[in-house]
Order: sequence, then structure tokens, then C-alpha cells
Amino acid sequence: MTRIALLASILLTGCAGLSRESHALNPLGWPAKAFTLAGGAAADSGWPLVRETGRLFCAIGELAEAPALAVEGLVTLDGNRLGGAGQQLLVGTGSTFTAAWNVPFFVMPGGNIDLARDVDLVNEALMTMEQLPPQAWRIGPDDARTSIFPPGTRARASGQNVIYTIPGHGEVLQAAEANQAWNFLQWSFGTDFPAQERSWGFVVRSGAHWDKLQPRQRALTILHEFYHQHMQMRQWLLGWTLVYWPAYQVTFPFTGWHDHWAEMGGPHAAGVVDRALGAWSQI
Repeated sequence: MTRIALLASILLTGCAGLSRESHALNPLGWPAKAFTLAGGAAADSGWPLVRETGRLFCAIGELAEAPALAVEGLVTLDGNRLGGAGQQLLVGTGSTFTAAWNVPFFVMPGGNIDLARDVDLVNEALMTMEQLPPQAWRIGPDDARTSIFPPGTRARASGQNVIYTIPGHGEVLQAAEANQAWNFLQWSFGTDFPAQERSWGFVVRSGAHWDKLQPRQRALTILHEFYHQHMQMRQWLLGWTLVYWPAYQVTFPFTGWHDHWAEMGGPHAAGVVDRALGAWSQI
């Protein structure tokens, strides 16, 4: 029971450090790797339906790693692989539900947004955040974070997208898309937020709206949305964005953006990025 409790504790506090992929010679893991390889290439494309299908394939690949890792862990008595199997089961299930839900909405985007042009500023911002003491960006006394992203996190361009290499987490693709539904909601409520997060990146009103932002403001926004995407949705909630969005929307009318748990009002808030990069973004 002690080992089970320890495994549950590890999974609930994040996925970093656990095995994410089965051994290359384990045939049980070959379907997972095929889905991941094909899905990654498709998700990095600029074709809407292909892109959404690729995201689904990537999620299925994560889920399919669970049985392969479980067998390896049982045969070798490796707790890291057993923990990885549980991690991939949880993350893969949540991600697969999310990706399957998103596929029919491929008709909504208005085209890819070029994030790659700002990748050098994104890396400069990542280094800037690493150099700041936590007291400079923490939100409230309950915020115990020692870093915003794992130290050493860096980005590289891939077409119009950005791929992050995150120590202990692997590689994560971030994309951005113009979205007519988001544009209509902004117009309806008279708001003008620069972006809204998704499990694969974020949406903006239009390419023209995005281009109006100053380059450093774009880099700040890219990293703010990446915090939502990876540190909140992926690590904290283990891929279950179907939990994230109801929790976000139900609480927002009572708190607004400045006091919201996902934005500026709690120990998991993405607002740490804004606090850390506020002065940098104005240079």
C-alpha cells in the first residue's frame, strides 16, 4: 500500500522524471511510436484537418505507451517504468478525449500564426526568467514554485510553430491559430485579449491583430499561453482539459482575470510569466 500511495503522489504532483517511452526493442511499444511519429509530423503541418488528426494520433501514441511500460516495469521491477505507465494512462486518456473532441472543430481556425519568427526573443525571455529570484514573480504566500519552467527549457523554430525542449519532460509543440469563434466572442463582449490557450497552443483573433503586438509582447504572450498549455493542462491536470475548461469558465465570472486561479490569483497561475517579464517586455 505504501508503494501505491507513493506512486499516486508522484502522479498527482507532475509527470517529470517518469519514463515516457517504452524501450525501442519492446514490440508492444512499436504501435505507440508509429502513432507518435506520424502524429507529430501531421500536428506540425499547416493543414487544419491533418493538424487536428495529428494531435489525436499523438495522444493515442501516449496512451498506447502505457501497457508497454507496464510490462517492462513488471518484468524488470522498475518503479520508474511502472510510474510511467500510470502517467501515460492518465495523460494519454485525457489528451485523447481532448484531441478527439477538437477534431470536428478544424473548420473554425483562420490559418496558422507564425510563432517561429519570435523564437529568439522567446529564448531570451526564458533565460531572463531563469535569472530572476522566485520572490520577483511568485503570486501570494501560497506560491511555492522555485521556477516558472524547468531550468534549461529552450525553444526552436519548426515551420511556423515552436518546439520546446524541456528537461525531464521531453519535447512539446506549440502552435497558434486565428479563430473566428474567438474573434466573435471578443467583439461581442467588447474585450481584446491577445490570445486564449488551447491544449496544443493558443488562438488569436486574426493575424492582423497578432502582428500589431510588439515583438517582446508577442514573446511574453507565447510563454504565458505555453504555461497554460504545458504547466497547467499537461503537468498539473495531467492532460485533462475537459476538467480545465469547466473549472475556468465557472469561476471566471466571480473573479475576473486578475483574481482567477489560472491567470493571476493562485499558486498555479500563469501570471508568473507576466510578473517576471513585465519590465523586459517594455524594453
